[in-house]
Amino acid sequence: MTSQEELPERDLFGARPGELILPEHAFPTRCESCGAEIVWQRTRRGKLTPLSVATTEERWGVKYALPHWADCPQADQWRGKP
Repeated sequence: MTSQEELPERDLFGARPGELILPEHAFPTRCESCGAEIVWQRTRRGKLTPLSVATTEERWGVKYALPHWADCPQADQWRGKP
């Protein structure tokens, strides 16, 4: 995980920029690059994005996670790939 200085700032409700709702019945898998546990979720635009299970937080009974590229050491290798 990244250090506290590198984490995104939170809004007034405690939300982190870019976080998405972690699907309730998501099937965890592993990142092909770093081996971290991830879950796939669709964005509002319908694209699949990997969510990092390590960044999961629960607020008001809902689980949220950051996209995996926020903490993957090899994120740059995957940028721009379909």
